[in-house]
Amino acid sequence: MTYKILIVDDETATVFGLKALLENDDVEVLTAVNAQAAKKILREEHMDVVLSDIRLSGTLDAEGLDLLGFVKEKCKDTRVILMTGYGDPAIMQRAFDMGAAYYFEKPVELQILTRAIHELGIPAAVS
Repeated sequence: MTYKILIVDDETATVFGLKALLENDDVEVLTAVNAQAAKKILREEHMDVVLSDIRLSGTLDAEGLDLLGFVKEKCKDTRVILMTGYGDPAIMQRAFDMGAAYYFEKPVELQILTRAIHELGIPAAVS
């Protein structure tokens, strides 16, 4: 079985680094740089996990929360992990209330991130 992870982040270095870390023989990683591109992928393909930044346009907006709402409405069995460089307890609570599986503040230790993905049933490397 091949698992699919969608990484959504407007920072290309983050996207490529996470893709290199997570992709393996059992895991296919797709990427998107904004919520619109992510929604297009989600309409066309089933994803097991969406790993998304909350602020995707570099503004104060929380497009990652909008994407979380879309996933919970349209892709009910897809799990969502949110990350942010701008931690906010209210946003974190809202993310969990909306159904996020995990919420991490950047920089996220790679071991913690891969362990979270592994706990969601995806065979990510855990060191």
